[in-house]
Amino acid sequence: MIRQPGRYLKQNWATPAAVLTFLLLLWIGSLTLPRFIFPTVGEILSSVVTIVTTLYEPLFITLGRYVVALAAAVVAGWSIGLLMGAFRQYFGRYMRQVTAIIQAIPALSWVLLAVLWIENIELRIFFTTFLIAFPFFVIAVYEGIRDMDKDLLEAIDQFRPNRWQVLRILLVPQSFVTLIMTLRSTAAMTLKLLVFFELIGASNGVGQQFSKAQATYQVDMILGWTIILVIINFIILRIIDLAEKRILRWRTEAVVR
Repeated sequence: MIRQPGRYLKQNWATPAAVLTFLLLLWIGSLTLPRFIFPTVGEILSSVVTIVTTLYEPLFITLGRYVVALAAAVVAGWSIGLLMGAFRQYFGRYMRQVTAIIQAIPALSWVLLAVLWIENIELRIFFTTFLIAFPFFVIAVYEGIRDMDKDLLEAIDQFRPNRWQVLRILLVPQSFVTLIMTLRSTAAMTLKLLVFFELIGASNGVGQQFSKAQATYQVDMILGWTIILVIINFIILRIIDLAEKRILRWRTEAVVR
């Protein structure tokens, strides 16, 4: 089926409009600020090309760390959130307090402690990134189960299921809704924090490339790496959107007319 150009543009105009706005702001910045503070758009785009063609190794290192840490946080957070919802009287109450303590500890504290405690760089970055992302999935899945329709729970109770049957038949499918919604908002934050952790506690990766660019006052490279991360974030969100449409295709979207 061939899509009509006008219909496609009507549905997908927001992304190119946002990109053009961003490029316009870069152009205005290059006109109003000194060149050593704010390079031209051409210099910034040239830095992007340089990164993609010659500095792709640090990018792959960062993306590898990101995928591993985020996947572990999703699986662990989803599993514990499910168990909290199924056994909320004791395990749920206990883990809520544990999660609250983990969330209350500043990210910088985790980074500094990891630098002192963990010698291996990969384990250090995984440790800090996992601990920051993990609580968001735990709380989201748990709260999503708590907010389930009571009528649905009462209907399931008519069949006298045991706790594990309720978990498998009802809670697991329901948890996917809040899990994917949380992934949408947490994915970008996790990537930004991981780059920050690399800046402080790693010797390679995108974070260290930011550090080198700042030390040599290469503003064009800083903005170039920023654009690369923005593009990656768009790709990640697109992947999540596709996963949401496939996994949650039974949900209908409410549109305000």
